[in-house]
Amino acid sequence: MAELVDALVLGTSDFCRGGSSPFARTNIYKENMSIKELNNKGLDREWLVTVPGVAVSNKLDEKYLQISKTAKLPGFRPGKVPMNMIKERYAKSVLPEVMDDIINTTIKNAVKEKELRPSVQPKVNIEKFEEGNELIFKVFFQIMPEIPDMDLKKISIEKPVLEIKDEDVKRTLEELAEKHERFEPLKKNRSAKKNDLILFDYEGTIGGKKFKGNEGKDETVVIGSNKFIPGYEDQMIGTEIGEKKKINVTFPKDYRVTEIAGKKAQFLISIKDIQSKVSNVKIDDKLATELGEKSLDSLKEKIKEKMNIDYNKFSELKIRREATEKLLKLYKFNLPSKMIDEEINFIKTQSKDKTETEVKDFATRRVKLGLILNNIGGKNNIEVNDQDLTKAVVAETQKHPGQEKKIVDFYKNNPQMMNNLRGVAFEEKVLTFITKACSIKTKNYTFDELFNQDQLKPEKKMVSSQKKGKENE
Repeated sequence: MAELVDALVLGTSDFCRGGSSPFARTNIYKENMSIKELNNKGLDREWLVTVPGVAVSNKLDEKYLQISKTAKLPGFRPGKVPMNMIKERYAKSVLPEVMDDIINTTIKNAVKEKELRPSVQPKVNIEKFEEGNELIFKVFFQIMPEIPDMDLKKISIEKPVLEIKDEDVKRTLEELAEKHERFEPLKKNRSAKKNDLILFDYEGTIGGKKFKGNEGKDETVVIGSNKFIPGYEDQMIGTEIGEKKKINVTFPKDYRVTEIAGKKAQFLISIKDIQSKVSNVKIDDKLATELGEKSLDSLKEKIKEKMNIDYNKFSELKIRREATEKLLKLYKFNLPSKMIDEEINFIKTQSKDKTETEVKDFATRRVKLGLILNNIGGKNNIEVNDQDLTKAVVAETQKHPGQEKKIVDFYKNNPQMMNNLRGVAFEEKVLTFITKACSIKTKNYTFDELFNQDQLKPEKKMVSSQKKGKENE
């Protein structure tokens, strides 16, 4: 019974994950079937359903007759097997299948006639059934809540407009200069140390034997960059120009070349040159050209352009979050507890570091927001077309540089995941509609002022953590 009434689960963005199962074309719902309502309070619905024995028998006979037309049993030609033998041979598989079909059809037609919208897959419990007699079962489900209409124009949202100041550009230039790696020849011969740029040749062996890719000429590495396998760069410290040195390393167990992964190797390195890192890179045309720009002025313009792009992205994020917060606050309606329970179970599989309270609050929020967005999208005829879906797939590929084809193939070969992505695309489209429909008031903000807004606390925290991590390197 695990797949009963899947098709009754109505789509609400990514909050309902039901599939679909076929229903019989025969309308047994009209064959004296009876429904007694045991619970009709709030969103809860509980029925006691009785299906006459003759309706069940007719469906079983119909299935057996269908099987008999092609059944092959020893001693009988196809289509000539006696019906009693068909029933004896196939009863164990036919009975559950027909029962599922009857229950699915019965509930589907009852829900349709009563004009109800189940929010999750109904739970079915068979109370009584013996072949030849009536089928009695209970069904429990929750219906979708009635969501009130909302005049979006009455919702006021603040749109940040970037105000670029000279100090913003100056600070960005200082950060670029600080991160920029520039090296110069040693003014006085000395041994290599951390942050030096090393030019070298190498030749490696494993167990005294060469291996594929074991040698290289004019390789460069900044000591401490962790470009090479663990221990490789550290053993360069103390070497001098013209020196040859044997170093011993062990390839990581997860090394990309499986043939040498986890193996010990010895390398003979020849140091050809050592350059020191320039500590205070000046902000000038030379820096600009090394960063790919024609001049310092063009670099400044590029910085402003990038700031506007980033600012607009975070501004849109702030607007959407402000809009959703106001929607969640303004909309008042009962939530289907079973939808929340399902969302709680889903979140628990995705995140292990949240408390029970955090999970419940997050699930409740997601369910409510999903119902609101689904309602607004439905009432405004918002649909996801192929172009929207393509855009959503492209957005996913951009999160994984170098794996674009793999991501595209993944969605092509996984219809369920593509369906989930369709839900994401639907939400994006509805949110865009909402933010355009609301009343917008503009206000000038600097980058820092924007990041100090409550809606962008997660991003500010992430940026701060990244900066702190780099400072500790």
